[in-house]
Amino acid sequence: MRTKGAALATATNWITNFVIVEITPIGIQNLGWKFYIIWTVFNATFLPIIYLFYPETANRTLEDMDAYYRSNPSLIVIGDADAISTKRPTTYVQHQIENIHERAVYKVAHLESDKDKDLSVHVENMG
Repeated sequence: MRTKGAALATATNWITNFVIVEITPIGIQNLGWKFYIIWTVFNATFLPIIYLFYPETANRTLEDMDAYYRSNPSLIVIGDADAISTKRPTTYVQHQIENIHERAVYKVAHLESDKDKDLSVHVENMG
């Protein structure tokens, strides 16, 4: 899923840049400096969109973001403490600690079962 998302993001970026490159000379030729006002307004409209709809990703692992989206969050993130916190939420830290503990228990159990097996080594002298 991540690969498809990255491909879609890259394609969107290239298409958008192509459109901008095609439109800008025509806009400047017809409107002059006023064309930059259009770009300023267009870019300014994205500030509230980013503020309201994009969760904070600083200090988060990919697994944290995956867990966040799996919890079916609201579309508007401004009221969600986990989404806007600049520090890593404790729920994700606790989940990671539990995950590490489970892996450690599994490895110890696996090592104990390996001790019961007959281990032999084959050595050849070449010479």
